[in-house]
Amino acid sequence: MGGTYVLLFLFAAVMVWAFWDMQPIVGLVMAMALVVTIEGIIHSTYTLTTDGNLVVYRGRFRRSQTIPLTDITDVELKRIHALGKLAAADYVLVHLRTGQHLSLMPLCPEEFMRALVKRLEHREDDEE
Repeated sequence: MGGTYVLLFLFAAVMVWAFWDMQPIVGLVMAMALVVTIEGIIHSTYTLTTDGNLVVYRGRFRRSQTIPLTDITDVELKRIHALGKLAAADYVLVHLRTGQHLSLMPLCPEEFMRALVKRLEHREDDEE
């Protein structure tokens, strides 16, 4: 998540430098990379389906990811601080059985986490 913002800054900085230094091809490539990254941030959605999956959609240019709720081992609400306390953002960290982690940034992280935990608890009740 924090890496995305660093990536945005780097793409923008290289794009400005390239156009300033009269290298339009590099500038256009960086502009396209910037558009793809921003589009992924804006159009990301996280859906809990009725058949027990979490669908992570990260925009038109990336493949959606379907994760069975049975693969989720833990869910945490995290906070990242950038520039001290001026730019703080909450996100949901999902731990998977494979050892991987997913960082999700829904509009209302607390509500999304509550809904996800409720689904996970309901899944555990069904298994028993």
